[in-house]
Amino acid sequence: MENIKSIRKSLLKDMHNYILKLNDESYYEWWTQYGVPDEPTEEDYDFIAEGNSLWDDAVDIFSRIVKETKERR
Repeated sequence: MENIKSIRKSLLKDMHNYILKLNDESYYEWWTQYGVPDEPTEEDYDFIAEGNSLWDDAVDIFSRIVKETKERR
């Protein structure tokens, strides 16, 4: 389980960095409301990576944001 947690944590950080690079306040607000908190800490990443429903929510909102950004192009 620890290996899955570390993979999830790494992916969360990558997703967060992707959202930041979009440089769009509305997406960032959406992400911090339903994905990870604003200015997440290592503890935040750990907490989300450990919980299946929190993890699922973060992945879901991330995929929605990615889909919407592709539709805007």
